[in-house]
Amino acid sequence: MTVAAVIVGAGAGRRFGGDKVFAELAGRPLVAHTVAAFEAAPEVEAIVLVLREEMVPRGLALVQEQGWQKVTAVVAGGPRRQDSVVAGLRQVSAEWVLVHDAARPLVTPDLIAQGLAAAQETGAAIAAVPVRDTVKRVDQNRIIATVDRAQLWLAQTPQVFRAELLELALQSAHEVTDDAAAVEALGVPVRVFLGSERNVKVTTTSDLALAEVLLRCG
Repeated sequence: MTVAAVIVGAGAGRRFGGDKVFAELAGRPLVAHTVAAFEAAPEVEAIVLVLREEMVPRGLALVQEQGWQKVTAVVAGGPRRQDSVVAGLRQVSAEWVLVHDAARPLVTPDLIAQGLAAAQETGAAIAAVPVRDTVKRVDQNRIIATVDRAQLWLAQTPQVFRAELLELALQSAHEVTDDAAAVEALGVPVRVFLGSERNVKVTTTSDLALAEVLLRCG
């Protein structure tokens, strides 16, 4: 079984107020923590890092600085997330691919291994955590329904797929918010494996502060 990872960090970072991928986190660029987890995962043989075009030189320099052995390419992403994933897939020659947000720096090798195991049944699996809070459906600041949360989960990454399946799904996908949605549209069952509350996505500066605390707490 050959495995590659596509780490996607080509977003504009508008809610963060700038490029979050290279924001300092515990003394290192945020993305360095993310890539290090995939470097440490024994199942992963190759890593493709997808960045905004203007950040590619900085990404290449970081690869050299960190001495990463598994990073085979640093490429520019596209205007949409799915375009960025496709750009990464073009650099991949593997049976399985893990797609992960560069902005989730607390991913672990154990979570990566769990995802690969979960995906074996159908060819697709995603990390997710169950919703704990009460969920309200709201229209114009008025509650119109309380939603049963029993079947609601919050999607995370890594998301794991047979590479040929993901490529096919993204070729035929319209606008999707994650890669699993494109695979779901093909009618392929997508397994869910338990993610982690620690596997936070850095979207705002407050998220960065939380990630810092979680890293320092171990």
